[in-house]
Amino acid sequence: MNGQRLDHVVFAVEDLEQAAAAWGNVFGLQAEQTYRPEGADMELALLPVGDGLGALLELVQATAEDHRVARFIDERGQGMFSISIHVDDLDAAVRELQAKGVDVSQPVAGPLPDTRIARIPPDAAHGVPLQLIERGRS
Repeated sequence: MNGQRLDHVVFAVEDLEQAAAAWGNVFGLQAEQTYRPEGADMELALLPVGDGLGALLELVQATAEDHRVARFIDERGQGMFSISIHVDDLDAAVRELQAKGVDVSQPVAGPLPDTRIARIPPDAAHGVPLQLIERGRS
C-alpha cells in the first residue's frame, strides 16, 4: 500500500469537553476544532501532535447510547478506540488487503470533512481496531 503513515489515534471519552481540557492542561495539546458529523451520533475533537507532523489525537464522544463508541465505553471504559492509517488510494488499499485475505470493509464517507475510511476489525490486526483513511478524495 502506498502512502502509509499514522494519521490519528482515536480515544473514546465520556465527556468531550472535559477530556479536551485535560489533554490541554496536562500535555499542552489543544483541540484545534470539534466536529459533530451529521447523522453520526458522535462528537469529536482533533488535537494536533508534534510540529507539523500531521498526526492527530482524536477524542470521540458518543451522542447516542447505541453508538459503537458508547458500547465500547460500557464494555471497556474510556481509552484507545482505534488507530487510523493514512493511505493515498483507499480503493487500491482495500483491494490489496482483500487479495491477501484480510477482512476489511468497503470504503465509506468518513466523519471528518473530505475523508473516506475502511475498517479492519481487531481480530485481523492482533487485537487492534484499525481504520484506513484517505483524505481529499471524497
